[in-house]
Amino acid sequence: MLEKPREWLREKSIAKRILSESNLILEVVDGRIPFETRNSVVENLAKERNKSLIVVLNKADLVPRDFLEKEKSLIEREFPVVIFSAHKKMGIKDLIQEIKELANKKGIVKIGVLGYPNVGKSSVINALKGKKVATTSPKPGMTTGEKLIKLDENIFLIDTPGIITLEYQEDLALKGSWIPDKLQLPVEVALKLLEKIVQERPEAIRETYRIEPNVEDPLRTLEDIGRRLNYKISGGEVDLERAAKKVLWDWIKGFIKAYWI
Repeated sequence: MLEKPREWLREKSIAKRILSESNLILEVVDGRIPFETRNSVVENLAKERNKSLIVVLNKADLVPRDFLEKEKSLIEREFPVVIFSAHKKMGIKDLIQEIKELANKKGIVKIGVLGYPNVGKSSVINALKGKKVATTSPKPGMTTGEKLIKLDENIFLIDTPGIITLEYQEDLALKGSWIPDKLQLPVEVALKLLEKIVQERPEAIRETYRIEPNVEDPLRTLEDIGRRLNYKISGGEVDLERAAKKVLWDWIKGFIKAYWI
């Protein structure tokens, strides 16, 4: 089911307000799936309003360096990019340097931190601040309101809830931006995800679940995962829904080491 239009209009209004209040936008994306987690609405609004925008490739610790460099070079055709890992404290100095250069030009700088739920916006803010000032959780959508956080004498960060577009819940779940437990059809979503992972990096399934993925049939792969995890229902059959939610949570939490452009 599509998100309700009024919800999208509310979130679009948040993006517009943050853009009007900010000198700079940090668009945080998931470095595993950068183009799927870039937000064209935010980027287009920034261009229309002549706002500086930096793409922060977060979760860089989950992908190889050559992949990061490839995606960085592609995105840099449009926007400056900083490779970042809040978890490993990677890229903090580079991002602060970019911010301070802008601050020197513009005086007081207010920075809007935008992106899909669960791309790591709050973790990026905490890494820049050097301590926990924003709520972090593997559950998408944990930030519930805007917060103004002082980074330096003349630099302030605006933490926001995740900005989503008018998309199916299933597609948001594939981005890691929707809680699996709230999905009506988690098995269908997990099958789409497994199909993509097997297409792009099948060894991620072997590494995570110690099974051989079925290239032709993602349902067989899900069944094998369920058997490996001993997820059974009465009669000894695999509990597909439980296995599907486990796969989706493992994807959100970064346990499945897959990535693609």
